[in-house]
Amino acid sequence: MSIRKQSEQWKHKLTQWEESLYTYEPSQLSDTWDHWVDKAFDLLPTEKKEVFFAQIDTWLFHLHGIIQQSSFQQQAEDRIVNMARSYKEDVETIEDIRELPLSQKAFIAEQQIAKQKLYAVVQGGMTGTGKLSTLAIDIPAFAALNIRTTQLVAMAYGYRASTPVEMVKSLQLFYGATIPKKYQHQRWEALRNELGEDTDHYFDVLTNKDHPTAWLQQPLLHLIKLLFVALIGRKKMNNIPVLGMITAAGTNYYWTKEVSEFSHYYYMMRHLVDNGELDE
Repeated sequence: MSIRKQSEQWKHKLTQWEESLYTYEPSQLSDTWDHWVDKAFDLLPTEKKEVFFAQIDTWLFHLHGIIQQSSFQQQAEDRIVNMARSYKEDVETIEDIRELPLSQKAFIAEQQIAKQKLYAVVQGGMTGTGKLSTLAIDIPAFAALNIRTTQLVAMAYGYRASTPVEMVKSLQLFYGATIPKKYQHQRWEALRNELGEDTDHYFDVLTNKDHPTAWLQQPLLHLIKLLFVALIGRKKMNNIPVLGMITAAGTNYYWTKEVSEFSHYYYMMRHLVDNGELDE
């Protein structure tokens, strides 16, 4: 199959994914949950809410930086460059990958995503054992794994997530992928409209977003998952908490799939805009 035909197939997948985003219909349960989360936070003073979301922003910012400075991130960068070099011999840096066609970038990204999904299952399985140590670090570990997923996808498309603008974009993608689906089309439109703009967006993952309290549904669901795992931890088969491990692994896999898809389609769209291929 030709490179052009493969690229056309990826563009078709992007179109289908966008259609599913715009036609999504929330369930009554989702609307009810959203209503009660908003009600709960309406009880807090405005200044308290602003401080709360600013602290989350700061925490995500530092987490992103820690991941970027780690040795395994440099190893991942070298691995991605080597994969790209198998397509084009003169690729020496992450930025050189931008010269590759869409199908080759997408393949590199899919390889990184597959590994992240596997890590999500392993990490979820460890949480599902019900041990206090694994339960305590589940949410930070989940956030770190999925922020790194956005970084790896960015590098697969030739963007180094360590630069200020790309760092903000990485965190915005993490936010966009983890808010309730009924709001995702709004975030997608905002990100799409920013494509091609030469602007340095201020770091405001939650503090200046349209639905900051809605984003809290995701960590709240994780807390419910942890409570469920802790409650069923005593029910074991052959001394193994199978139900807890399946629940935690499945939940973490689902969210990593959501983050990876949102990020991948964003960088796919970015490639099409940058190369003037969007309307072909």
